[in-house]
Amino acid sequence: MMCRLRAALQGFCRRLSRFMTRHFIDRESEWADAEELGENAGQDARFLRLQLTKARAENTDLKSRTKNFGERFAALFHMPDDGLRKNACGYEIRRESVGTSCEVVLEHCVFCGCAVKTEAFQSARDALLYVALLQTAGYQPRRNLSCPPCYAEYEKSLELSKD
Repeated sequence: MMCRLRAALQGFCRRLSRFMTRHFIDRESEWADAEELGENAGQDARFLRLQLTKARAENTDLKSRTKNFGERFAALFHMPDDGLRKNACGYEIRRESVGTSCEVVLEHCVFCGCAVKTEAFQSARDALLYVALLQTAGYQPRRNLSCPPCYAEYEKSLELSKD
């Protein structure tokens, strides 16, 4: 069981490292076009040196973050429920009634506060563990979402303000 868990965590860390490298380093929008740099060769060289330094710093930071992910994730699986509850303070975990499945609310509507995105789990421990894994991985939920009824009402208010 532990071997499979360790292999799954190592695979997750490798995929996360590839994702973070792609997401943070391969952003073409932050790289300047050679045509936009101008004709001053000295200024161009300093600018490119600065861009290279930034990319190296981001790469080093990403590598250092992913080195101990496996250890941090493995510690969560041995944590008691009370410890997981303390870590889950930023998320809402709901249970419909006793003995039913739990759901974790990941994202809320900015207008009415209803749940926009949820994940369902069979037990409360699974839900708590999921939240702890999200927090350990550094997941940040989107904070600019709206539910369909609120968005429709917002669009109506825009139409009224045009008239």
